[in-house]
Amino acid sequence: MKPLRVVLIGCGGIMNVHAKSLTSLRDVARVVACVDVVKERAEEFANRFGCSAYSDPVKAVSDTKPDAALIAVPPNAHGFEEEVLEHGVHLFIEKPVAINLEVASRILRKIEKKGVVNSVGYMWRYLDVVRLAKNTLSDPSDIGMIYGQYVWAANFPPNHWWLQKASSGGQIVEQVTHTIDLIRYFAGEAASVYARLERRLSKEETTDVEDSSIITIRHRSGVTSTVVATWKSVNTMQETFLRIFARGLVVDIAGHQRKIIFYRNNRVEELRSTVDPYFEELKTFFEAVQSGDQSRILSPYSDAYKTLELTIMANESHRLGKMIEV
Repeated sequence: MKPLRVVLIGCGGIMNVHAKSLTSLRDVARVVACVDVVKERAEEFANRFGCSAYSDPVKAVSDTKPDAALIAVPPNAHGFEEEVLEHGVHLFIEKPVAINLEVASRILRKIEKKGVVNSVGYMWRYLDVVRLAKNTLSDPSDIGMIYGQYVWAANFPPNHWWLQKASSGGQIVEQVTHTIDLIRYFAGEAASVYARLERRLSKEETTDVEDSSIITIRHRSGVTSTVVATWKSVNTMQETFLRIFARGLVVDIAGHQRKIIFYRNNRVEELRSTVDPYFEELKTFFEAVQSGDQSRILSPYSDAYKTLELTIMANESHRLGKMIEV
């Protein structure tokens, strides 16, 4: 089978991670164009893969006629996917899928109309240890509550797009989305959300992003989950994890550390992942494109849309100062 023709759109930090996976998957996928609004970044990637550099994603797709596109752009840059989809291109899109639901809804409708294979980069779902936890806790009725944490020490240069909510959507939409997505994966859909998203630790005038956040979600399954988040921690304390309290069992999932801990009465078991989730999500996507079978993709666009919706509702809950029913 010939390698799939792939266009890379957005040649920033996370695309560097995907580039490593693409090197290992070169018999499956061949990069035919690299796109970025910063000319030098597009050219750097194009030189790496021996292809053409573009600044316009639609022109890149029109010229090179790829089978698939990998998209990793800031949240406020989405929307061009509608034109890309006119060419019948299969899409892998990094989270979050948009900065608002209006744009995401239009893209979702076009994906469904075109019937293309689609996947979103919630890579923690592809960890073997997460699969083990999901098999162990397949029924949300066995779960009492979930505590999630996304504590990070950011070091952005001034005027970086992440520091403006108009560009990034804020920490909850752009980053804590990983934690909230994994909570949804175990607890199911939300019934209500209440959030306090304060800016108390950052003194920089160049940002309006919340840095001290607490979100409480009541799920339709009856599970209650709480998330604590900051991006202004210190470099000696950075943790992302879920702690799931279930009947006779507590499960800790540390996504970035790629490990899981099962706590049972008189016994503790720690397991480390044997897979690279970034590699697994791309491999699964390419296999789905080749076979036309979407079923093994763990985070299709329609599901990622629900995570975006919940993070935006958290922002809205804080703005209104009240709980929001879903």
